[in-house]
Amino acid sequence: MWTAAFLTIGISGAAMPAGDVLPGVGDFRLQKIHRTAGESEWPFVAESGTLLCAMILRKPAVYFVPEVGGTPGRAFAIDNDITMMAFANIGMTDVLEPYDNFEQLLKRLIPYVTMGKRLCNQPPGTHVSGSEL
Repeated sequence: MWTAAFLTIGISGAAMPAGDVLPGVGDFRLQKIHRTAGESEWPFVAESGTLLCAMILRKPAVYFVPEVGGTPGRAFAIDNDITMMAFANIGMTDVLEPYDNFEQLLKRLIPYVTMGKRLCNQPPGTHVSGSEL
């Protein structure tokens, strides 16, 4: 199930071990997240999904995989750097809720980027089920 999501970000299960330069499937940390009742700053179109984090080129890379109809979609890179995020997500226009300006988008995304980066502090392969981070 997760292999498809990992493949969309260029990571395959057959990747050669290279530490935290290029991670393999087992190097990702996962945390389920969902919109809470009355949450007005939820940045994603999907009501739930999974945050993924892995060290890529020795830096934490955070992704959101929306869950639509019970199945995971394509991984969407989230970051504080809007330019990097736009480049990494070329062609993906149906993941984020509409926003008025980049300031509003960052205000919505930064808590999830921060949570994802904290997720990278966990051991590779960790699955966090709640909102502990």
